[in-house]
Amino acid sequence: MPRHYLSLLLFITMLILSAPTRATIEQTYVAHLGALPGLINLDGSGAFVDFVRYLDAQDPSTKINIEVFPIHRAINHVAQGQADFGLPAVRPTREVSTLPFDFSEVSFGQVTHVLYTNKAVPLTVKELWANPSRYTVEAVPYYMPFKVQRSHSIKQSLLRLAAGRIDGFIWAQEEADMVLKELGLTTIKRAHFADLEDVFFIPKGEAGREIDAYLTRLITRLREEGDLAREYRKVHLPYVDWQP
Repeated sequence: MPRHYLSLLLFITMLILSAPTRATIEQTYVAHLGALPGLINLDGSGAFVDFVRYLDAQDPSTKINIEVFPIHRAINHVAQGQADFGLPAVRPTREVSTLPFDFSEVSFGQVTHVLYTNKAVPLTVKELWANPSRYTVEAVPYYMPFKVQRSHSIKQSLLRLAAGRIDGFIWAQEEADMVLKELGLTTIKRAHFADLEDVFFIPKGEAGREIDAYLTRLITRLREEGDLAREYRKVHLPYVDWQP
């Protein structure tokens, strides 16, 4: 190779190596997601996993490593500092200070919650709100505005409801509807209960405040750009009025 070609090649190589790159990763975050049928699958697939990947792609200076676990393990990992943040979580409708984790200040959408009841034992949303202590309802206790029994799984709660062992079941629309359709239950009635804020669960203390600041910056920018709502609707939709 002629000497002047070699010199040119070395010059170009040095320019490439010395040029700044937008792909430089300055910070890596770990997200542990709790398994939800269809939305967060243990094999790493699902609409909610894709949503976090979308968030990750928006900032080339940061990297989000995603892992999926059973929900209780994902929460424990965040609470114990093994992960920076996680999903799914809904902001409590009342003050809750006894939980070992905290919630992000920023919300990325409203998740529709549905009241599922047994057609043979009518119970309206209005009746439930008026006197919740009269009824046995299963849901996630920490974010409900009144006392409920803990739901240990969507499938189990729907089957208990169909058997008449509980009066109602409240859960996020897409997750519960998916299981309801799989079970083929036709004795269940659906009604819009409430729209609650979808948030991240984060560690308590200084570590949580740092990750909260990052999430707030990211979500705020995406919302202002107008793309966040479109991507979120791939996970959760407004209430869909249908009956089994």
